[in-house]
Amino acid sequence: MRKLLRMLQKDEQTVSIGRLCAVVAMCLFVIVSLYLAFLVKTWGNYDTFSWCCLAFALVQLGNKAIETKTFKIGGGDKKC
Repeated sequence: MRKLLRMLQKDEQTVSIGRLCAVVAMCLFVIVSLYLAFLVKTWGNYDTFSWCCLAFALVQLGNKAIETKTFKIGGGDKKC
């Protein structure tokens, strides 16, 4: 459980809101999808809901890629 919580942390003492929102969005997507599937119901806004959940995850992945040292201009943090 500690390992999962550390994945959500931005640094030692703060939780990344973007990562938390992406995880919550994907959990909601799974729960709502299973609920609708098991009860054989439809929801008029399901397509918008699913695209928003996917967007949260994609934005977080893109943000993580930008933050890595590989994609930083000049090869990352350099000490003079």
